Amino acid sequence: MYTNKYWKYFDRAIKEYKKRVVSDEEVKEILDDRMKEMKDLIQKNERNCLTDCLGILIGIDLEMNAKNRILNGEPLAWILLEQQLFWLNQMIKSNPSRRNVSDREIGGLIGLSLLWGYEDIAELTYKYATNMFMKDRDFYSENKTHHVFMTCLYYKWKTGEMPDLFNILPDDHVYQKLMRSWNDTNNFGEHLYELCDFHIYSLSDTPHKLSEILSFDCIPYDYYCIRLIREKEGLATPTIEHPLLQTPLAEI
Repeated sequence: MYTNKYWKYFDRAIKEYKKRVVSDEEVKEILDDRMKEMKDLIQKNERNCLTDCLGILIGIDLEMNAKNRILNGEPLAWILLEQQLFWLNQMIKSNPSRRNVSDREIGGLIGLSLLWGYEDIAELTYKYATNMFMKDRDFYSENKTHHVFMTCLYYKWKTGEMPDLFNILPDDHVYQKLMRSWNDTNNFGEHLYELCDFHIYSLSDTPHKLSEILSFDCIPYDYYCIRLIREKEGLATPTIEHPLLQTPLAEI
């Protein structure tokens, strides 16, 4: 469905991450500045603003730096993305009602937490996201659907079933087709390929749409979560070849 049309935006994102170097000196300077700001906020008893500082740390020190290093042959930089899970988790725990973690960060937070065995983070994020999405069902039936699906996948992993939240997505949506073919060995691979296409569509920032994935874009955690769940259920997952699965960011 979205094959080829949006791949150029994915290629562009990968090239930008690979090119944009955040030096150790720059990282240290950023961290020092943020730590000073956070100490000032604590002294002024303005603790609710701490998450804003954490958000700045996440965007520069962790994600961009991590992806640049991974794409340039430093697999140990995955630990920076692991740290990002802890930052985002702390942001949710500190004040859930403020929604400091946006609806564009949910998918990767749940997906990587599940893949790396941080069920407590995945569970907290599932509850946080479900509350957010159910309050505006009409909007999320057409927007940020990647994150709605990842929220539902956690429930599937935990219970074996898809939650009521999944029903807000239209019947002709990629994710609905995928789940209807869950036990169909003839067509599941085709819909799995479409899932990867939709990940690229969702992360694409184009003249006609904004990117719907803010954190952990270009990392196929959705594909690997599906493999994890199917393995748990005793189901084989077809092997597919897709650009999303062919960069170092796919070596989770």
